[in-house]
Amino acid sequence: MKAIIYLRISMDRTGQQLGVTRQLEDCRRKAAERGWEVVAVETDNDLSAYSGKRRPAFEAVLAAVSTGRAQVVIAWSLDRLQRNRRDEVRLYETCRDNAVQLALVNGTDLDFSTAAGRFVADALGSVARMEVEMKSDRQRRAAEQAAAAGKRSGGRRPFGYDADGMTIRPSEAAAVVAGYESFLAGVPITEIARAWNDQGFFTGQERRGANLGQPSPWTRSSVRDVLRNPRYMGKRAHRGEIVADAVWPALVSEPTWQAAQAILAHRAGLQTPNAAKYLLSGIGRCGVCGGNIHAGATARAGVRGYRCAETTGHFARKADPVEDYVAQVITARLSMPDAGHLLTDTTKADLPQLRTDATALRQRLNSLATDFADGELTAQQLRAASSRIKEKLAAAEASMADAGRVSLLGPLIHASDVRAAWDGLLTSQQRAVIDTLATVTLHPPGRGVRNFNPDTVSIDWKSNL
Repeated sequence: MKAIIYLRISMDRTGQQLGVTRQLEDCRRKAAERGWEVVAVETDNDLSAYSGKRRPAFEAVLAAVSTGRAQVVIAWSLDRLQRNRRDEVRLYETCRDNAVQLALVNGTDLDFSTAAGRFVADALGSVARMEVEMKSDRQRRAAEQAAAAGKRSGGRRPFGYDADGMTIRPSEAAAVVAGYESFLAGVPITEIARAWNDQGFFTGQERRGANLGQPSPWTRSSVRDVLRNPRYMGKRAHRGEIVADAVWPALVSEPTWQAAQAILAHRAGLQTPNAAKYLLSGIGRCGVCGGNIHAGATARAGVRGYRCAETTGHFARKADPVEDYVAQVITARLSMPDAGHLLTDTTKADLPQLRTDATALRQRLNSLATDFADGELTAQQLRAASSRIKEKLAAAEASMADAGRVSLLGPLIHASDVRAAWDGLLTSQQRAVIDTLATVTLHPPGRGVRNFNPDTVSIDWKSNL
């Protein structure tokens, strides 16, 4: 008889597939004892059957049975093959319709050609499902208790910490701190990902497909997950809610984390200009129509330029002299004796009170939903009350973010040579500084004018600067 072996392990911490290797040895031994020819080995590694995710190897087993390629399916135990009712029914019906036998290393053989065999299979399947559900209940309760105590309850090794989730890895922790600082200073997430990759760091998550087993590099999405994770400010989250102070050491302050969340929320769904390669693309304005400016070719090949994004007829001018002039004006402002006043004043913010206010406002929002469900509020009253509370909540969260925002300007203001410090910044950081301080407007240089005229570049300082 021809047999197909199915292997599965739900969680592979090491990525070495040791669990399925052990299963394969036992399954091959059973096939040899019975004199069966093994025509294929199908493996689902690090995939939980109970989670409901599609299992490619399981589907391949069903296909082999349906086409008559195999007359026996060998597995280490029944719960390796099926652990939810949907897969159980599909497996049993396919084996019954094709008179295929299930041979279990850790269990009895199941013959679907007889009523007794089908009854035993159904009974064993019910027991397996009950064990899984009971285990799931225990794990869920244990996770809730761990969360309430601020403890970790397993999972992938967090970036910045050892596998215990408690001990700090200095080099990774420094990268996390630098990542938050860079993000708040206007560096695009993609550049943070590139920096972490260049330093030889990986996410800890394995690649799949053709690159199976190889470490996974940082991407925009995975860096964003780090920035959003409250673990890094020393808080324990459970099911998307912060539930306790964590027992592990924080890497960044709570205000810093709150500031990052405010920026992430603001940028959600937006195409931010921070990733632009030119200093003024998307943040500069056209002096003719007030629209954005963007990078555009000049009459001379290879010379960088700026154009109005609305129409090519308003102006086209060389980028280098404009950018140098803007840098001179910005750094001159940051070199003035009163430049320290440009820094965010964080001493006035009462963070504990702000957090208390925000919590109370969120609870009030939840109460409104309950009142509406109970019929105590009309839809119009619910909308009006929710709008007022959300405005107050947004103000409280903005204050928390502002109190902890890492200043864009501090490294420049405190530098002994402001222009040298400016030249050492990434373009994205320079853009963030400009966007914080001023509005830059480019005017047409005039027909036939070749020399740069500073009067054709307006720099209007933003309020209170």
